[in-house]
Amino acid sequence: MSSEHHAPIRATVEPVVAAAGLHLEECELKGQGATRTLQVLVDLPDGTEALGLDRVAAVAQEISDALDRDDPVPGPPYELEVSSPGATRTLETPRHWRRTVGHLVRIRTLEGERYTARLLEAHEDHAVVQRSHQPKKGMPVKLLDPERVDYASIRTARSEVEN
Repeated sequence: MSSEHHAPIRATVEPVVAAAGLHLEECELKGQGATRTLQVLVDLPDGTEALGLDRVAAVAQEISDALDRDDPVPGPPYELEVSSPGATRTLETPRHWRRTVGHLVRIRTLEGERYTARLLEAHEDHAVVQRSHQPKKGMPVKLLDPERVDYASIRTARSEVEN
């Protein structure tokens, strides 16, 4: 979506999302012609609880009503898709990390190291994680000492679903 179209759409969607007590993660118009989709990603502003489907459905209806009223999307019709980041998400901002405290995260460092660890704390510039080690199959898992990981040293990170 070009920047001149992005601002009016976001100006319509963002206040609706904020009034619902949510955070607007992303708002993007994708596709062309009759196959356009306006994708809106919403999340809770903080805390570690999950965003329920009922709440997403309610804000989706409110967004739809506001878009119909303000009509900020030029051109042919489009489909509106409103969702939450889900159980696995890319961790790109300190807020993403804070929302994931207590869960498993998969980290790939700039040096190429890859590992999964439990996220214990999230701060503005770093996280504290705890890796585990299972010496041999069937042996008890050993928790390693918590360690600081600077966000600047991370290439990619994702929240993981637990087994």
